[in-house]
Amino acid sequence: MRLVEMIIGTILAILLIVQILRSGKYKKMTEGLSGDDYPLKGTYGIGFAWSSMKLFALRDRMREELIGQAKLLQDPQYAEYYAEVAWAQAITFAHISFTLGFLLSGMFDFTLFAFIGIAFGAFSVYYFLNNMKNILKKRSEECVYELPEIVSNIALLMNSGMVLKDVWQIVADSKEGEIYTLMKSSCEDMRNGMSEKDAIYKFGVLSNSGEIKKFTSALIQGIDQGSRDLTNILAEQSVEMLSLKKQIMLQKGEAAASKLLLPISLIFFGILIIVLTAAFGMLI
Repeated sequence: MRLVEMIIGTILAILLIVQILRSGKYKKMTEGLSGDDYPLKGTYGIGFAWSSMKLFALRDRMREELIGQAKLLQDPQYAEYYAEVAWAQAITFAHISFTLGFLLSGMFDFTLFAFIGIAFGAFSVYYFLNNMKNILKKRSEECVYELPEIVSNIALLMNSGMVLKDVWQIVADSKEGEIYTLMKSSCEDMRNGMSEKDAIYKFGVLSNSGEIKKFTSALIQGIDQGSRDLTNILAEQSVEMLSLKKQIMLQKGEAAASKLLLPISLIFFGILIIVLTAAFGMLI
């Protein structure tokens, strides 16, 4: 078994060296990357080298999903690039993990290293291919949580006689957070010549939330019908959003309770083991 592991590890190491030598021409593709989402970005050339081969190229459904997610997080014209980066990350960390795992397993005659390498490589693939999806999910949840307050503030300011464009800017600047950042982006779009309806529609799309899309659709409908109908629609939306916030708070409470279940169970079993051990010691 040790010989097999050493052979596999050596082959993977040779392939890794070959891809490292080929990765130099992809250096410029990672220079602009920054942030915690791109750890060890200097190694991504390995993944780019693999993906340049037809067998390991990003394609079909996975390619479409990653590009679609990147369009919601980055400038749409660079969506394909960020999709390729995610694919390169997954391949890079998987290759390095498999190589180290099998080499260490062969060198120390400890098969567990190979399993750890495979497990870490599989986790890396899962993590990097789902990273953008998880970011979008978290952003959507944060946006929905803040939405009721935003709708109430917009309705209140609109009732005071202000126009929607000015109200949108005031609310966007009122706080910090994901949804406020998206609102500021739509304000910038309006200043650059985009219509209110198009900017608000884009805001709903980027939020990646069904609740916010429903709100923006109602808002666009109100713009088409006139300021009086818009005020009524906002009042109705405000009531709906308050109910939504109550549901969110209840869901958060249930989620917190379920998270506490595991540590409580562990503590219970720990105490049970201590009691049983003490009782068993007394019997002996």
